[in-house]
Parts: sequence; C-alpha cells; structure tokens
Amino acid sequence: MKKLFAGLMMFTLIFGVSFVGSAFASGDEVKLIDSDVSVIYKPGYVGFSGNVDVANLGPVKNVTIHYTTDNTTWYNTSANYVGPSDGTHEKWHFGISRTDASTDHNELKNLSFIKFAIEYEVNGQVYWDNNGGANYYNEVNHNVPLSSVILGAPNVVNAKGTLSNGEFSGVIYVKNLDPTKTVKVTYTTDNWATTQEGFATYNGSLNNFNSVERWSYSINVPGATDVKYTVSYTAGGQTYLDNNYGHNYEAN
Repeated sequence: MKKLFAGLMMFTLIFGVSFVGSAFASGDEVKLIDSDVSVIYKPGYVGFSGNVDVANLGPVKNVTIHYTTDNTTWYNTSANYVGPSDGTHEKWHFGISRTDASTDHNELKNLSFIKFAIEYEVNGQVYWDNNGGANYYNEVNHNVPLSSVILGAPNVVNAKGTLSNGEFSGVIYVKNLDPTKTVKVTYTTDNWATTQEGFATYNGSLNNFNSVERWSYSINVPGATDVKYTVSYTAGGQTYLDNNYGHNYEAN
C-alpha cells in the first residue's frame, strides 16, 4: 500500500508532479473532491483521507495519492473504487492512519502538514491533479474540532444528511468564496411531488486557512420516513449545486 520513493524515482516524482500534469493535459480526467486531516491526541491518532473523481476511460485503472509530510520524502497510497458518480465518472476513496499502538504510517507521527498530488493511470496514459502545479496542502487544525478539510474541484459538498424522529438534519461544506453567502437544502418528503427549502447556518471554518466553512441545518419533518434532497450555495452572484451527480441525496 505504501512505497517510499528515492533516488531517480524521487526526482521524477517531484519534477513530474508539476510537469507531467501539463504534459498529459489533465482536465476532466481526475479531480480532488475533498480531503481531511484528523487528529485525536490521546491515542496518537492521525488520519489522512479523501475522495477523488475520475473519468471512466477504461476498465483497468489505478489512482494513487503521492504525499509528503516533510517536503523531503514522498510516499504513495492507493485509492479504492467506491462506485459510479454519473454515466462517465467514478468516485474513488483513499485513507491512511496511525496510532501510538501501531507502527503503520509513522510518517504521520507528530504531523504538522501534508502536501499531495493525485496520479491517475488508465489505457497506458497518466493524468495528474496537482492543484495546478502547486500540489494540495493541508495541515492540522489549530482549533477544535481537530479535523481540517479542504475541497478540490467542488465549491459545495454535501457532508452528511440524516433523518431521525421527525428531524431532518445535515452538514454542508462550502468554499469561502465571498463573505456574503447563502447555503440551503431543497428537499421533498413525497418523492418530489412537492418541494421545500431550508437554510443552513454557519458553524465556523474547517481549516486554518479559512478556505472551507461548515454549515448545518435541522428541519422539522414530522411523520416523514424518507427525505430526498439537494444542497446549494450562492456567493458572488453564482449558485453552486451538489445534487449527487443528478441522482439527488436520500435520508431515511
């Protein structure tokens, strides 16, 4: 799962993360959705995870996350297939972690930051999402909760939605594109025969850079046994939608 890059491979990776991305003209082929760095100090837990969207260009493919925690040594970890996101794309997930009781991923011990890029191999071609050549960057959040989230391509992501005892609640992540913004959920309890809207409220920043915010909502839906919904975010005169690639979300 994990491989240390050294010597010539080390040079190829560091140089290639910036160069190969443009050489293979990655556009819609591979994109970061979101990534998270989480810390629980008492058991020494550190987790690094995320989700990636790739174009389904062939039946055999590899998605690899190249990362460094010290700007010197690079490692890799493989992402795993989750499922189709729409007719032409797929969702893949990656995740690694360590605790004081384990010797796995010692590179995460005492983590302060992590840089990474995504490599996508398919049909003998290699595509990169390296954040425009800058690589993605995240670091341990200075504030509680000790979980730092960054977003890739999407400006809004449905983090979770639940239905319990007549209460429909959820969490939405948005990029901080403008100080004035509206975040809402559009939902139905009768399979879209009728629709209603609920507005989310700001809960705080999700990282040290104030680039991603957490918004939440709680809506009373007495008697509802199934809620289908989408989330949207309006800022700077633009509206961004997460409707689960046209499939909508469901809480039941």
